[in-house]
Amino acid sequence: MARGKLSGPKGATSRDVARAANVSQALVSRAFSGNGRIAADTRQRILEAAAEIGWQPNALAASMVTGDAPLVAVITTRLTFEWRAQVLSHLLKSFQESDLKPLIFYAENDDEVDRLLADTITWRTRGVIVTAGVVNPQRADAILSRGQFFAALNRPGNHGRAFSVATDNRLGGAMAARLLHAEGRRRFAVIAGPQDSWASARRCEGFLAALDEAGADATVWNNADMSIEAGKASARRFLDHSGNLRPDGVFSTNDAMALGFLDGLRDQGLTVGEDVSLIGYDNIAASSWTPYQLTTFEQPLDEMVARVLAYIGAHQEGKTLDFADSLSGTPCRLDADGVIYCAPKIVHRTTTRSHS
Repeated sequence: MARGKLSGPKGATSRDVARAANVSQALVSRAFSGNGRIAADTRQRILEAAAEIGWQPNALAASMVTGDAPLVAVITTRLTFEWRAQVLSHLLKSFQESDLKPLIFYAENDDEVDRLLADTITWRTRGVIVTAGVVNPQRADAILSRGQFFAALNRPGNHGRAFSVATDNRLGGAMAARLLHAEGRRRFAVIAGPQDSWASARRCEGFLAALDEAGADATVWNNADMSIEAGKASARRFLDHSGNLRPDGVFSTNDAMALGFLDGLRDQGLTVGEDVSLIGYDNIAASSWTPYQLTTFEQPLDEMVARVLAYIGAHQEGKTLDFADSLSGTPCRLDADGVIYCAPKIVHRTTTRSHS
């Protein structure tokens, strides 16, 4: 029987392969999946027929049917925010090395995360990683109850069986306060995000607590978002203060606001690092650029992602992941809230006196 490649808008299908090889579709499925018994010469005839008509099995569709798709749902928001892009980049690289396939759920803001969590349930993924927003415990429970894993990266999972790993944001804030105080700064301000921003609020809390221990306090400038424009607005607040009332030690709970703050101080006759010290958080690429040279905190992203992948691996093997002190040498602690907190690292540059 003559055979040739099929053409047309839909192309070849497994039904065409079965017809060309004079077998059932079930045998075609067995030939390519390796599941079930099939004679060697029949398998060979099917493979030759598929090659001649230009058909290849849809690995994703097949694995979705059998339930073994190596898919992991990843929820993210606002990739214009460079830190989020860094997180996603690290995850995708790790997935590639682990033969996992990401299914990205994206929203423009954190308020949509709960809807995205609900959407993931309609897909047959191995589990869900959430990198933004606040986790609804009922959503986490619905995912875990299906036998899927649930991991929260840089935020609480809000469920006893969820896996959560995050930067130790309170520690970072405390380290910033101690550094500025040790430099001899005495009037402090915090450039913060919205009050309901989990990471920003924890960094601010750590900063204020450490200052309180030192007998000092700080002004907190909350902003509706954590953008460069918010940092510029904070610079205007700063400049509204007269010289002897103006803060001389400023902590920004992310780098974007710190860079905006620096931009807002240009041409104002101030030397950052001398007249005022400034510390950011995230160590995004722009923080090292010549116009900024921002002292900041680097989050232990390699450690956090490695822990998430270790959790996924343990889940796939039906094991419970035991907490170890660290995977890459980064000090970590398991807190009472179930979150593994990994210490940030300060990167000294010229916006503080203590740079080296």
